[in-house]
Amino acid sequence: MDKKTILENLINISIQMNSEYSINKLLETIMEKAREITNADAGSLYLKEKNNLKFLVTQNDTLNNQNTAFNVIIPVDKKSIAGYVAYTGEHLNIKDAYNISSDYPFVYNTDFDEKNNYRCISMLVVPMKDNTGNIIGVIQLINAKNKNGNTIDFNETIEPIINSFASMAAMAVKNVQLKDTIKKAYLDTIYRLSIAAEFKDLDTGLHIKRMSVYSQILAEEMGKGDEFCEKILYASPLHDVGKIGIPDRILLKPAKLDADEWIVMKQHTIMGYEILKDSEHELMNISSTIALSHHERFDGNGYPHGITGNDIPIEGRIVALADVFDALSSKRPYKKPWPIEKILTVIREERGKQFDEKVIDAFNKGLKRILETRDKLEDEF
Repeated sequence: MDKKTILENLINISIQMNSEYSINKLLETIMEKAREITNADAGSLYLKEKNNLKFLVTQNDTLNNQNTAFNVIIPVDKKSIAGYVAYTGEHLNIKDAYNISSDYPFVYNTDFDEKNNYRCISMLVVPMKDNTGNIIGVIQLINAKNKNGNTIDFNETIEPIINSFASMAAMAVKNVQLKDTIKKAYLDTIYRLSIAAEFKDLDTGLHIKRMSVYSQILAEEMGKGDEFCEKILYASPLHDVGKIGIPDRILLKPAKLDADEWIVMKQHTIMGYEILKDSEHELMNISSTIALSHHERFDGNGYPHGITGNDIPIEGRIVALADVFDALSSKRPYKKPWPIEKILTVIREERGKQFDEKVIDAFNKGLKRILETRDKLEDEF
């Protein structure tokens, strides 16, 4: 392969890595491409956390990727192969892992090989360095293969290429981590603003978090893409922001609302829409759609506009079920949570009436995850 082809391949791989949306998929892609470049049978990827390496990804063609080990922590020191590379910042090209020169302070740990009837021979281990030279992780490649599938040494000519690739991978990881940090800060801000908007209401901050995660789970179970699922997680917490415009005498009334009061209460959907609409940011516009439509019913008997079926935006149909489930399943100072069997009966009875049948199917598929979220984020009164 000539230098031009190699450069073009690296550029294409860099574009692909930087287009990955989630850190887990990115790490899998990095491992796949590193093995592709070097024709390695197997490999592992570690990310640095303080003074340790965390084992996050392993791939092995011989073992059909069936042997995955996580939560393994390796100190950044000279006592292990990966630790040595992270400590020194130097790559290692090892001809035979079972016969490492005594000049090195480490030996190969054969535990994995013995447990899985595998034989690690050649190894190419490279540090993932960012643009400032900081090491953020290690890529460990095992058993280079020739065209006949036989194990060979890693060719020294591949070393500068895989080092360049590792640096590109490091930058891609840092970019995703930075985006994740920003998104988490954004979501925390949204939660806090949502709680502030509903501060006078009896809903809790955990209600906001639960129903937003429920909404994400429903979207995932409906087969929506990662981007949509993340957007509904971020946009749904503002569904009731319009309550900020409802008078206290109505919002905090301890008894059932009369007809005139109910008319006013239903205006919170329109108020929320007016607050959030026409933003330059897509998330705010999705939030405005949810605020307006999450009390619409599939049969057309909802509010504020009484629209029906698929004319209701999918975000509103999803949040409608997530919001109602949390209201019924949560305890409040004035009520106990409903038993799950009773809630499931109500949801089943409202199939095609209050709720979209497809959303209910997604709810049933994701019920275990939903209940785990409820238990994790349970209110304490």
